[in-house]
Amino acid sequence: MTATIIVIGSDEYNLALIRELPGMKSAKIQPVLHHDDVQPAHGRIDFDDLYQRAKAGIEDAGGKPDAIIGDLDFPVSSLVSLLCRDFDIPYAKPEAVALCEHKWWMRREQRAAMPAQTPEVRALNPFEPEQARKDAPDFPFWLKPVKGHSSVLGFMIRDASDLDKALHACRQKIHLMGEPFNQFLARLESDFAPDSVDGNYVVAEEIISAPRQFTLEGYVFNGETTIYGGVDSVRGGALNSSFSRFQYPAELPETVVKKATEQASTFLRRIGFDSAPFNVEFFWDPETDVLNLLEINPRISKSHAPQFRMVDGHSHHKVPIDLCRGREPDMPQGKGKDAIAAKFIVRSFEADGIVERVPSKDEIAALDRILPDIDTKIHVEKGLQLSSLFYQESYSYELADLFLGGESEQMIEDAFARCVDSLHFHIKPLPLAS
Repeated sequence: MTATIIVIGSDEYNLALIRELPGMKSAKIQPVLHHDDVQPAHGRIDFDDLYQRAKAGIEDAGGKPDAIIGDLDFPVSSLVSLLCRDFDIPYAKPEAVALCEHKWWMRREQRAAMPAQTPEVRALNPFEPEQARKDAPDFPFWLKPVKGHSSVLGFMIRDASDLDKALHACRQKIHLMGEPFNQFLARLESDFAPDSVDGNYVVAEEIISAPRQFTLEGYVFNGETTIYGGVDSVRGGALNSSFSRFQYPAELPETVVKKATEQASTFLRRIGFDSAPFNVEFFWDPETDVLNLLEINPRISKSHAPQFRMVDGHSHHKVPIDLCRGREPDMPQGKGKDAIAAKFIVRSFEADGIVERVPSKDEIAALDRILPDIDTKIHVEKGLQLSSLFYQESYSYELADLFLGGESEQMIEDAFARCVDSLHFHIKPLPLAS
């Protein structure tokens, strides 16, 4: 029988990665909702509408599918959990997904399971600024929404002025993610309510950053946690908080991977997370060997999919498909054409500006001829004002992604340097508001 695989909120690039997977030639790969539906440029999401449209789309595709998967953060990760529940497909319960997605609840569960490994964190209501100032921890700390996306509204808070500015920014925009997240929370089991902290709150968290940041990609099957890959997250920028590349495989001591796996497994076991993929981010200080869990995401990472394909032979979209079908995933290791691969991120650190030039098709084609292992994705167009981009961190704007593979780290770094010299962006800065 032909398997039906429902893919929520994807794009043609990632659908092509799925079609390449073993056994998928004869499968029916059915996209439901487009990437622009779940991550619209204007940032406004109606979760209930997306949920009803997705459910109707699956029913129109012919009844119960064999798998329902996604590779994006909220709302996709939450939609997948609800839809798998609706269609009786093995997957993590929506309540377990919520405990990962909700940054305050996640830290509460972590503290209950691993108090010594949990940073100090406070939940603050930005719409009660006076109380938020009283409840805030000592400076400095990071402030971020309970449900964030791509580091939107994430701020380094060093003094009272920073806090006031950040709370003001949150009051203006937090509802864009907070309200649809609340719509998801309203669909959880009626007796599931850890506290009243909803999607319009922020968390103020002790700084736990360290020289090394990495992500483990894994899954839980029959209660057992398995890690199948580690990715180095290389940062840059004035605060050293902006990702410059994700590189696979990560160069990590086995002892660190083992300790990180134990922390992730302990947390996931506590919340009853099973039959689903996850990726978990850590900070690690090689000098002190201190390891801190940053966050855990109930999904595969779309950013890492091309690297797995380049190095291991195919994308890790295979993992959620296998889990939904009741099978333990069997990811290959080192079966791809490259020894190492990375997603490089080209950023603008201007406060704001107008895009006056982007790389031409000829420039991109010339690089394709020279570097056969390159995939280029340009995210801006001529005439666009950078501040109109929604899914951006607070300190830079993402202009392009470059996926590069090669025989060594030096090779892909050299290739990226060539790309930067060949792909020309011109941003006209705008004057700072007085």
